[in-house]
Amino acid sequence: MKGRIASAHLLLTIAYNILKTGEPYDELGSNYLEEKQNNKELKMIEYLKKKGYTIAPSEQQTA
Repeated sequence: MKGRIASAHLLLTIAYNILKTGEPYDELGSNYLEEKQNNKELKMIEYLKKKGYTIAPSEQQTA
């Protein structure tokens, strides 16, 4: 039941925003979250460089 309510809420939110803005719905894509995370990391690196820090890439990936 909670899943149905959540899905209905999502659809109503999308419909409301379409009617409010008049813009068509645009699917973000399957890799949207990955790209957003990469952009966030790049912005943080640029911010730290502006503050005077030296950033070096690590060879170890974190989860």
